[in-house]
Amino acid sequence: MSVEGRVTDYDSGIADRFDLRYSVYGYDGVRDTLINFLGPQPVAALEVGCGTGHWLAEIGARLTPSPDEKGPMLAGVDPSAPMLAQAAACSAKASAERPRLVQACAEDLPWGDATFDRLFCVNALHHFSNRQKFFAEARRVLKPGGGLMTVGKDPHTDRDEWWVYEYFEETRAIDRERFARVRTLRGEIALAGFAWTESMEADHIEVVLAAADVLASGVADPKFTSQLTMLSPEEFSRGADRLRQANDAADGTLQLVADFRLYATVGWV
Repeated sequence: MSVEGRVTDYDSGIADRFDLRYSVYGYDGVRDTLINFLGPQPVAALEVGCGTGHWLAEIGARLTPSPDEKGPMLAGVDPSAPMLAQAAACSAKASAERPRLVQACAEDLPWGDATFDRLFCVNALHHFSNRQKFFAEARRVLKPGGGLMTVGKDPHTDRDEWWVYEYFEETRAIDRERFARVRTLRGEIALAGFAWTESMEADHIEVVLAAADVLASGVADPKFTSQLTMLSPEEFSRGADRLRQANDAADGTLQLVADFRLYATVGWV
């Protein structure tokens, strides 16, 4: 199955529902991995594909102004104006370091060479149009000794059990095409000029959800996750019908399993 022609349009009503995922899945491991990656010292950090600014808000309170005051202390870049509007609102509510938010693409970062100490992207790399170009840009804007970290799924491991894959059958093949293997990412990062690459399990999401709640709360909705957004209306409708029928057959007591891993791949300059 090709992902050609399948897109996640974050400019079309997704931004206001995007953060629902953080109430369904905790992502505690991702947060801890990110904090560990940033380290205890003040750093200039950039999130690429920052979306609604959830992770910028998480780390903003932990950062202090850069000693040399060169460049933004904390910054986020995303191509979607509605997502950035949500990020701005999120940062305005938080008692934290306010990030500089810029509308731009991952493959053409609007900063000079050697601007940041850390660059990260969480569940975003699979949306970028050219990974190799992004890795080259990341290498360019990082200072000597800086680091890049990307966190995402590796559906090629066949270790994940996820109700989305089970009932919306096309999603697994779509993810296998748009997500690279972790070992592939390490090789591409090395080719971009990073001196050292490594990877590790960042999070193991284990949640059991009541199908009735999923259907009632809007979690089983194309705007909940990009896997569902990329389906055609017919494909989504078939999956939703499978889910409803299975729940009816279980007298409304069907339990849905989310048991999947997220991996961090890191490159050091």
